[in-house]
Amino acid sequence: MAIPRFRYSFATGFSKMTLEDARHAKKELYDFLGCKAESEFSRKKHSFLNIPQHVYEGVTAIFAKYGVPESEVWSKTMAP
Repeated sequence: MAIPRFRYSFATGFSKMTLEDARHAKKELYDFLGCKAESEFSRKKHSFLNIPQHVYEGVTAIFAKYGVPESEVWSKTMAP
């Protein structure tokens, strides 16, 4: 039996923020995730495959600074 793979997205978390907070959070996430290009950030934002626990917790903590609880940050789907 194959090990299930999941795709995580934190895109929904941005809809729970003000535009000002979203701009600040995006900059922090860019730095935290080490993104060099918008395409790389977008891929991680919408479809982070099998996200490591420390990255999951770091992204969740950044959203928590802006009042977005973990339950409203993440969506998770099965990867093919």
